[in-house]
Amino acid sequence: MAKKQTTEIIVKPDCFIIMPIADPEGYDKGHFKKVYQDIISVSCENAGFTPVRADEVKQTNLIHLDILKKLIESPMAICDLSNRNPNVLFELGLRQAFDKPTVLIQECGTPKIFDISPLRYTEYRKELKYREVLEDQKSLEEAILATKDATDKGEGVNSLINLLSLSNPASLKDVGENDSAKMLQVVMAEMNDLKNDFRRSMRRFDERNEVSLREKEEFHYEYDRAKMEFNELSHLISKEAPEEIVRDFADRIQRRLYKLMDNSRSPALRNRSKRMLMELDMELSRFFSKGKDE
Repeated sequence: MAKKQTTEIIVKPDCFIIMPIADPEGYDKGHFKKVYQDIISVSCENAGFTPVRADEVKQTNLIHLDILKKLIESPMAICDLSNRNPNVLFELGLRQAFDKPTVLIQECGTPKIFDISPLRYTEYRKELKYREVLEDQKSLEEAILATKDATDKGEGVNSLINLLSLSNPASLKDVGENDSAKMLQVVMAEMNDLKNDFRRSMRRFDERNEVSLREKEEFHYEYDRAKMEFNELSHLISKEAPEEIVRDFADRIQRRLYKLMDNSRSPALRNRSKRMLMELDMELSRFFSKGKDE
């Protein structure tokens, strides 16, 4: 009598994916869904983990509590920092507070977040070309395995607890069913407060960038006018214009350049104005010395 063959089912540990779920402004529709399907989920599977994203958690009780438990308790996580999403950064902060292993990834060319610059991250290409996707899958798989290996050895990778030499990570107390709703309300309130604080900070950051950009645009407009007037002055000098006209033209250019130097906070922009002033002085020196010689 033939023996029945039994198939052993291997249950892979979860890897919680922290990333934008909706389509952020400036990205093609479904971009991050493609990143998840083409790079992240494949890398997780190859590294021996089951990828779990927040929108895939389908437990029967309070959905936010289930997501929170997955976020904190999953033995591995991947966090995509590409567009500074407030929810993503908050979830990363929670994960860090409990000192859980997390692999950081980021799209090539996106701004780095200075607050977490000491941490290691893996980059992937935005275009999602076939061969680049294969290379990025391999890089992420290696990062997952390296993080798991370091964690098994008690070496924290991307651990703020270790970087800041903190004594103990956060921990959760055991709660019963009656406590779950209250705990969820407290956690959600804290989440909303933190997200609002982050959004305010990002608005201030963007406002400062807008002011800086506006200042640069105004500088370049005034600088171009000064350059055009300088070229006109050179033409007048070449045509041997009267000294009074040359002097009046030069005074107007000098006032414009000194104003640019006073109003610009950028050393590079101030230096551009200073160089044109030096060129102007040299041009005037040649003009007036020529007049004396004659």
